[in-house]
Amino acid sequence: MRFIPPAARWLLMGPRRQLALALALAALLPAGLKGQEARPASRDAGDFASKKLPPGKGFRVFLVADMEGMASAVDTHEVIAGVEGERYRSLTSSDYWDRFRSLLTKEVNAAIAGAREGGAGSFVVNEGHGGNLFANVLPWELDPDAILVRGWPKPIVMITGLDESFGTLMFTGAHANAGSPGVMAHNFAFDDFTVNGKKLNEVGINALIAGEMGVSVSLVSGDDVLVAETREMLGSGFIGVVVKKAIGRNAAITWSPARVRSLIEEAAKDAVRRERKGEFAPFLMEKPYQVAFTLRATYPPEYAEGVAGLEGFGLERKSDRSFVLTTTDAKLIGHLLDAVEEVVLK
Repeated sequence: MRFIPPAARWLLMGPRRQLALALALAALLPAGLKGQEARPASRDAGDFASKKLPPGKGFRVFLVADMEGMASAVDTHEVIAGVEGERYRSLTSSDYWDRFRSLLTKEVNAAIAGAREGGAGSFVVNEGHGGNLFANVLPWELDPDAILVRGWPKPIVMITGLDESFGTLMFTGAHANAGSPGVMAHNFAFDDFTVNGKKLNEVGINALIAGEMGVSVSLVSGDDVLVAETREMLGSGFIGVVVKKAIGRNAAITWSPARVRSLIEEAAKDAVRRERKGEFAPFLMEKPYQVAFTLRATYPPEYAEGVAGLEGFGLERKSDRSFVLTTTDAKLIGHLLDAVEEVVLK
């Protein structure tokens, strides 16, 4: 058969077939390569958000694994891969990064081991850290009983896949809120985030979404600032594991990783036992939710314009970087987080 160069094949197709092929190729492009697209108010009606996790047996545990709040982690170079975007390329070190990914995976496995001892039968781990675009846990070292949700973008960033079938929600490696004196403290893409006037950190935001599904938080691990502020937000109804004491944004007094894993394992066992006895309650707030947020002051103006251009959320712009959302659906808050992350992680 005579070889026909691709460009010549394209010319021989004719306009109708050229259009069909162009549309097919466009459908295969990642969203980030298509520019800003209109986004529905709820993604549950179709696409990826309607997909469910495989069913689990027995008491189900949903675990969100972050990195800044891990044992010993104090510096950005330890939790960033350098592939998250141009401005992150110099914020990494392969030696640190590889080692701390391993520590992350071991903390997750410790939580699973403890939960299993407490009576849990199935486990889902959601990558909650934006480093390496939410692909930080080492799958080949993860407990074989666990299902892993990794990669990005995903419909409800940190708790994609969570539903009413889960018995409890746990957070490991969590960090304090933006503006708090915790190690590497931040809150998604925001300098400030409130619901009904109440400040919420990343744990609090996801606890609200989970609470609407009837799922309560039973365990939170991180530095002392994170655990204390989360108790103020959610109440005392969870087990807090302090893995280090913050003495600066990039400094801490910390336990050894091995000791921390032991603490997490014991706490997870206790958390499942207490959750099965009904000792924890879902975190709920009055509806409608009045969500107010301010984007980070360090972001360039085009990021704020990108958020202002998001469609389907009914965002009201209050200032250059501040917006308000009113909704009765906590999941919509999660979808908004995903949409904002798509604007700023580029």
